[in-house]
Amino acid sequence: MYLSEMLGEPGTFILFDYIYECNDLVPLSTLEAFSKDHNIQDTVIQNALNSGLVVSSSAGLFLSSFGKKITLLLRTINNREELSEAIRKLSYIDPSIRPYELLINNITEQFIDAICSRTDFIRIYICSPWIRLDDHQLKRIQAAVFKASGNYQALQIIVITLPLDRYRDEKAISTLIEFKKMGAEIFTHRKLHAKLYISEPGPSGGVHYAIFGSENLTGRQNIELGIKIENDNEILRKLTAFFLSIQEEAEIVREVTK
Repeated sequence: MYLSEMLGEPGTFILFDYIYECNDLVPLSTLEAFSKDHNIQDTVIQNALNSGLVVSSSAGLFLSSFGKKITLLLRTINNREELSEAIRKLSYIDPSIRPYELLINNITEQFIDAICSRTDFIRIYICSPWIRLDDHQLKRIQAAVFKASGNYQALQIIVITLPLDRYRDEKAISTLIEFKKMGAEIFTHRKLHAKLYISEPGPSGGVHYAIFGSENLTGRQNIELGIKIENDNEILRKLTAFFLSIQEEAEIVREVTK
């Protein structure tokens, strides 16, 4: 039996929800009485065991990790759990879906890694007073942008940095030139101090995330601190609005030359 068919059987959600409410362990005697009161067939329990969502032990039945994930999602669909609360609880089961992650080193590399691992973005926002990347980092970004542009011709890269007359490093200017070659729009703002990096997915879906903190997009090995945010649409919307508000006050750079 397919998982979707099993989950649609009458009594399945009632069973999973009951086990969950019992702190994930139900003695067999208690389960028998509950099943009789709610007309849950023996086949429902057996299918749950066969699927691996429910596990049997000498003490009774309990939900597997996968079973807990499924149950939390079903509870959300059935208005038994708020979505935000379900996400919080799921993050304890699967740390990879935690909406917030503390970054304490290599923030530039972590941003580049994220771009390269998920090339389903349609917009990249970079806000950094100083920008300086080495050739390897630039090649990785170029490859990710090339791949993403195959999905979205309207792909955008928007960069906000300090005025170029503040730059004294030829390699930093070369980095901006390479961004221009990728099709990036570059803006400058004299009062810029914020560091914010956002990846926005296209209509086909993807991961929407933002990184902000103390590190410029330079990858220098200073003591830095940052936060990565995923799956929190309200904060991501506000961070994007913040970026766009800076862009409105910034001056566009038509050409970058050494």
